Amino acid sequence: MTRNARLRSAFTLVELLVVIAIIGVLIALLLPAVQQAREAARRMSCSNNLKQLGLAVHNYHDTYGKLVAGAIPQSASLPRGRGVSWIVRLMPFLEQSNAFDGFVMAGDSTMQDGGSPNAAFINGLVVPGLNCPSSPLPTVRDWNSPREGQIAIQMVNYVGISGSYYTGGTNGQSGDESTFARMDDYTGGNVFNGTITHVYVPGGSDQEVPGGMPYLSQTAFKDLLDGTSNTMMISEQGDYQYAADGSKNDRRSCGYHGGAWSNGAGSGWWTQNLTVLRHPIGTSGGDGNGATYQVNIPLSSTHPGGVLGTFADGSVHFVSETADFAILTAICDRQDGAVVEAP
Repeated sequence: MTRNARLRSAFTLVELLVVIAIIGVLIALLLPAVQQAREAARRMSCSNNLKQLGLAVHNYHDTYGKLVAGAIPQSASLPRGRGVSWIVRLMPFLEQSNAFDGFVMAGDSTMQDGGSPNAAFINGLVVPGLNCPSSPLPTVRDWNSPREGQIAIQMVNYVGISGSYYTGGTNGQSGDESTFARMDDYTGGNVFNGTITHVYVPGGSDQEVPGGMPYLSQTAFKDLLDGTSNTMMISEQGDYQYAADGSKNDRRSCGYHGGAWSNGAGSGWWTQNLTVLRHPIGTSGGDGNGATYQVNIPLSSTHPGGVLGTFADGSVHFVSETADFAILTAICDRQDGAVVEAP
């Protein structure tokens, strides 16, 4: 073999650059597909989380004959709320009996005005299946309570639907939605038009009746007059809220005192781990959405195009962010007469 032939067997600089360019193009073409595959896997995991929550609600209903309550008074001294959240109530049905047994039901779960017997137990407690793997929001946040000092509390991405608030109406009667779902009356299933509703205990009774049986929601599957397949009971709050100036806020219904384990004060504007739908998906600002303890914090997620939601029949559907808002509020209302399918 001649010397020239041996030299000719190597790549020229131009050929090498062409190969690099081709590799770059292939990476550019394949990377979105890889990212889409990863998001599809994360979305499937999120859907499974919501499916398990839906199954837990059904098992709770099979046990007690009622849907899980959104808020329950924790003692006679604070009758309007501050008990544990609906998430805590579902723990035995989520294979989390050990975690559930660690909670003391009597005590201020918010820890805002005093101590809580649960403070040491919930410090660092992280229950799996309560966070969407696509969410950029933190799963744990450090809180400074007046008596307990700094503790690490789990933050979750799933929120109970207590109803909808829509002055435009969905069935030609604009007054129905605007007066039916406000949480400041705190009178139980007769006020909230959703599925995960508050419990009203007259006279400031303790939240546990004799024998340890919890007070129950006044809402059961039979009260879902629009049909279980047409009523959403749990959905997502998995993304930041973005202001007009580009700043972002972590605003979730679990985002105040007590985190995932508290039902808030259960009155007025302060409620936790629950929302009454009043704004489109991903909305930033607006009435009832100005702070982490308010009642109308919207649904959100980083899944492209919308959010996932668990319906009362146990199914999980993707709800488009471009859906007509009247339809969105209708699926959050169990009895408005507007029988619509998931958009």
